[in-house]
Amino acid sequence: MFTFRKPTRATIDALRDQCRDASFNYPGVGSTRLEGFTPPPGYHLDQVQIELGRGQATYERARIAIQQWKMFPRSMVELFWPTVPVTQGSVVAVLFRGYGFWSLNSARIVYTVDETGQIDRYGFAYGTLPGHLESGEERFCVSWDHETDCVHYQINVFSRPNHWFVWLGYPVARREQARFRKLSAMAMKDFVG
Repeated sequence: MFTFRKPTRATIDALRDQCRDASFNYPGVGSTRLEGFTPPPGYHLDQVQIELGRGQATYERARIAIQQWKMFPRSMVELFWPTVPVTQGSVVAVLFRGYGFWSLNSARIVYTVDETGQIDRYGFAYGTLPGHLESGEERFCVSWDHETDCVHYQINVFSRPNHWFVWLGYPVARREQARFRKLSAMAMKDFVG
């Protein structure tokens, strides 16, 4: 959804309500759960991993960051609503402002990750819904490797444009996606400290 004015709270809530039971708009729903997954044909795969620090305290802070959606860089996007619980089926709307317009996009959490073992993992993946400018799935996850004591933040995403305007400006869209991943990593690092 494109607008030249910031959408109202009523518009944002209406979009979230409308998308609550909508089908995902891409193939391969849930495939980011698999290590070494291959994106569907025609989709780009992007992955980022950074080290956040070491130890259990760092991992616990990173878990809290994911639970509170702190990986969304406020300088680039606004999440509605950041109090939405990180549970399967939760719907959020992400508002992007740039290039003279506002873009409101909805997504639903496909699955969550909460694993313990030699490597602990916590996070979730969300998938795009009808009307989203993109089509695809994005996984946000933190991990703590007990052997090395390292804590990492990872983003795994596959996507492609889902609107003629994005196809038209695809190089710009790819640059903005890369900027989001970089700022997301920085936001996590700042929160975890």
